[in-house]
Amino acid sequence: MKLVNIFLLFFFVLGCNNHIVKREIEIPSSSIEWGVKDEPPSISQCDELSTDVQRKTCFQEKLVELIYNNIDFSKIIVEKQLHDTLLVSLLVDKNGKIFYSGLEISLEIKNQLPKIDSILIKAINNLPEILPATKTNIGIQVSTSFHLPLILKTN
Repeated sequence: MKLVNIFLLFFFVLGCNNHIVKREIEIPSSSIEWGVKDEPPSISQCDELSTDVQRKTCFQEKLVELIYNNIDFSKIIVEKQLHDTLLVSLLVDKNGKIFYSGLEISLEIKNQLPKIDSILIKAINNLPEILPATKTNIGIQVSTSFHLPLILKTN
């Protein structure tokens, strides 16, 4: 009987796993329903504004300004004047990193600026991290995608 008790004690001591593994809950963005109180991505300067409309407008304006500041216009040459809007698709991951995910442009812009994709990718890759979107009812930061209009006007 003592042998059985020693064996069981030995089994319980070795069988217990005292290592606790910390895991993050991964919730796919497609399964999340957005509510009125959820927070979209933002920049710290815009986060202080009182209404959602003001924060969204501020965020878009600051983001456009940051993208324009990262483009080296001295290397861009066009044959004709352009005045059009590009619709840039962006992804903000749950850590606040911004990624280029696509572009909607007219054929005229594509012909005039065949490397517009690489110009925008370079500008977007140099953007600072921002405040990611937050799903407030479960208190987690999530990835989100959106479209940003950029006005292209040449002289």
